[in-house]
Amino acid sequence: GSSFSCLRSNQICREYGTTSVRRKQTTDDDDDDYDEDRFGPLPVAPEGAPADSQVKSETLDWIRKVVIGLNLCPFADKPLRNKNLQVHVIRGNDDRTVAAEVLYRMLRHKEEPGTTVVVAPEYYPDDFEAYLNMVQYLEDDLMIENDLHGVVQLAPFHPSFQFQGTEEADIDNLTNRAPYPSFHILREDEVSSAVQKLKGDSSKVWNRNVRLLQNLQKTFGRQKAEKNYERG
Repeated sequence: GSSFSCLRSNQICREYGTTSVRRKQTTDDDDDDYDEDRFGPLPVAPEGAPADSQVKSETLDWIRKVVIGLNLCPFADKPLRNKNLQVHVIRGNDDRTVAAEVLYRMLRHKEEPGTTVVVAPEYYPDDFEAYLNMVQYLEDDLMIENDLHGVVQLAPFHPSFQFQGTEEADIDNLTNRAPYPSFHILREDEVSSAVQKLKGDSSKVWNRNVRLLQNLQKTFGRQKAEKNYERG
């Protein structure tokens, strides 16, 4: 069972998700209609932490230079070109707040085309296991409760991402490493359309990415390979 079993989706939507909907009905960055007296202040960046604008900028740079620049994900280029790729920042490491933001964005993509990256800079950037618990809760609980499987996919990215069965230093872990803990939401139909162009075999993307990283490591060595990867 999930370690977040106490956080049910109806409770999340009641306590946070509905306020998220209210304050984002017009534009995503307009908080004028948010009732702070009723729901409390929105999470803000801790003192000394990068501002939301910097987090968004760094994330978009990473998407352009690494994800798209190295063609790690064939599903990312089209939404960016069509301006259907959104980046939203949620601050702090409160489980309910982070879960509610990701759930809200997933629910929007039941109807809206494109893709969204929810970036949570303070959500355990140095603790991949804690971050992974949230991913599992979202996939195993909230997505099931809200009939989201088959409609959207959730792709995890983290500065210390590690695939099961690998060592921390294995080069293939770089494919899912990002500047900040992030939750990438994709529509299933758009992913399926992209996979069809690969003759239905999405594993080609994974295998190609691993070969690319292995070649970078073989050519430049581990440290230079990482730097080349980070620069795109």
